Amino acid sequence: MPGHEYTTTDVILWSLLLIGLIVAGWLTVWQVKRRLQKTDDVLGNAGFTLSDLRRLHKSGQMSDEEFEKAKARVVDAARRAAARDEARAPGKTVAASPLIDPLPHSRPRPRPPGNPDDSVSP
Repeated sequence: MPGHEYTTTDVILWSLLLIGLIVAGWLTVWQVKRRLQKTDDVLGNAGFTLSDLRRLHKSGQMSDEEFEKAKARVVDAARRAAARDEARAPGKTVAASPLIDPLPHSRPRPRPPGNPDDSVSP
């Protein structure tokens, strides 16, 4: 617009609007990237799918015992991933199974050093 002078207030207003748009665009890109990185398959980092395992077993590259062990691990990983996803769902209060199996109770627990029970009297 010829002949129109911009005041300091106009410049500040337009600058704030531009900064707001840049921040909003950055937040949008950040959220999209986060969601794309989260969308992995149900098996997580299992490496093999059941169809891969079946193909290897059928072709003779995997014994029956190896197939059953690997199949159990893939199914277990899928169940844990599903339980974890259900627990993360908003509004749900589902207790997820532990990702790491606890140690068997038959194994003695290590004691911290300097414990009076560790001292052996002669």
